[in-house]
Amino acid sequence: MKKFLTRLISAGSVALIPAIALAQPQCEGAQAVGGTCGEGALTGYISNLINMGFYLAGTIAVVILIIGGIGYIGSTGDPARITKAKNTILYAVIGLIVTILAYAIVGFVIGRL
Repeated sequence: MKKFLTRLISAGSVALIPAIALAQPQCEGAQAVGGTCGEGALTGYISNLINMGFYLAGTIAVVILIIGGIGYIGSTGDPARITKAKNTILYAVIGLIVTILAYAIVGFVIGRL
């Protein structure tokens, strides 16, 4: 299981590299992805990077939730495996809630800049 999660996180990190390059605002005329070229471009770039991090964290939490569900189904009545699967599901849900709340808080703060 640890080997699978390590590979999943590694693949997610590699997949994030091109997305970071695409997140960089491209100035065309007076407009950029995150605002105007200059001051707003840096804010837009940082905002895009933070959003990608939240999407990655949310995706990982959902994958771990699915893994916990599969572990719960495959526990075959073993109390130790059931407890382990329930804890995995609980921590994945907590991680997902924290990610959603952090996304809302950061969105509010970036909106104020």
